[in-house]
Amino acid sequence: MFKPIPVNVPGVLAFKAVGKLTHADYQKFLPTLEEAIREQGQISLLLELENFHGWDKEAAKDDYEFTRSHLENFKRIAIVGDSRWEKWLTLLAKPFVDVEVRFFTPDQLSEAWDWVREPFLKKKKEEEYPRPWQHILVPVDFSTHAERALKRAAALAGEHHASLTLFHVVEDFVLYDDFYDPVVPMTYEYEDALMDAAAERLQQWARELKLQSPNIEVMLGSAAATILSYAEAQKVDLIVMGSHGRRGLARLLGSTTRSVLNRARCEVLSVPLH
Repeated sequence: MFKPIPVNVPGVLAFKAVGKLTHADYQKFLPTLEEAIREQGQISLLLELENFHGWDKEAAKDDYEFTRSHLENFKRIAIVGDSRWEKWLTLLAKPFVDVEVRFFTPDQLSEAWDWVREPFLKKKKEEEYPRPWQHILVPVDFSTHAERALKRAAALAGEHHASLTLFHVVEDFVLYDDFYDPVVPMTYEYEDALMDAAAERLQQWARELKLQSPNIEVMLGSAAATILSYAEAQKVDLIVMGSHGRRGLARLLGSTTRSVLNRARCEVLSVPLH
């Protein structure tokens, strides 16, 4: 399935592709691209492949026909994935499409975002000192650690007059057979129900902590990768996280916090429970 990644740069669209893509997935995905093309003429596209298992026959046909009929509407296409065959498919497509297409690994996520945004941004002079924080992101897993991190982030947002985003990731848990067909697929209805429930719980936390109109975002995917994608897409200045997540302890830091600390390009504040 395709899940949109919100981007704050006009002309740039980003999506996460999870599992095995079907004709039904493209019926929901392609109208979004067509609307963006009608409004903006040319776009750049970033596509993250996460737990990706290819296309069924109809979906592959949808992809090919749409790309061929809209070649002039794409400036750049970035594919982010971690398997050799995904890179091979990207290289194979290059001779057949008159569009700049590049493959990036997950460790090159920042470079991928820079590359797709470049045609739409004016170059800025390097600032002598870092600017004040303007957008603070708080990944929330509803643990005690997340609550303490959220309180710290709210205090910093108030002090710096920054926008505050409460962010939760609904993790994909679809099981696949030997042919990469879903055994127990996560339906759109079930997925939407999980995401709506998470959003309501974030709203509840915001009310209980008396936060002033925070942004609420819920996305599907693996925790660390999705946090990093959103931070890049929205040009987050600071990520505030608890030291231990619900996955248990990994020495001093939880695995998600440690991954974000090692890979995020923006500043990251790790808040210990005590």
